[in-house]
Amino acid sequence: MLVKKIPNILTLCNLLCGCMSMTYAFGGHLRVASCFIFLAAVFDFLDGLVARWLDARSPIGGQLDSLSDVVSFGVAPSVLAYLMLSSQPSWGHYWACTAFVMAAASAYRLARFNICHDEDSFRGMPVPANGIFWASLAFHAGNAGVFLKGGYLLALVAVMSFLLVCNYRMFSFKIRNRSWQAQKVVYVFSGTAIVLFALFGFLGLAGTVILYPFFSWVHFQMESRETRKNIS
Repeated sequence: MLVKKIPNILTLCNLLCGCMSMTYAFGGHLRVASCFIFLAAVFDFLDGLVARWLDARSPIGGQLDSLSDVVSFGVAPSVLAYLMLSSQPSWGHYWACTAFVMAAASAYRLARFNICHDEDSFRGMPVPANGIFWASLAFHAGNAGVFLKGGYLLALVAVMSFLLVCNYRMFSFKIRNRSWQAQKVVYVFSGTAIVLFALFGFLGLAGTVILYPFFSWVHFQMESRETRKNIS
């Protein structure tokens, strides 16, 4: 049935947004390029939601999702980072090319996810979070000041690449139980994201992504403490 194809169509819209992002980025329109990554994130959220709603999940859909994500949230953000680095007067082309390490890290992260993943948590930073982080920085590239100097950008490339491939456990946003006790970390984190966005705009989203590993650490520390308490 054609209706069962809707999730895959949404996934392909995600991929097309990534392609458009790179097109506008190389044309010098970083804000438009950033907006296409944000739009890709919307499609990435919708395809899974619609697939569950229509009971249309399939192996090809999962593979297509990963291929789209590596374009929209791996390669496209690397292009944004490359362009921001190459625009620095003291940073040459070869240093700027290190931004594409994130594309490789994203591909590895997605391949590992496809063969081994936990429904309740992630191992390493989810690739869409990386895309949102760099899109947020690029959107404010003209007025983010010291945070967009070459040395800081290169450090951020290294940190985000490491977070993508590491085994650090991070909480999942998939809500199966809407109770406060079961999902309080998701609700608190989402509230924090809304406040930061209201105060700092898209740059606040970049700050939210940086806080994600910290929230995950607090969450799993509390979960471990509660488990030990229940056992004793």
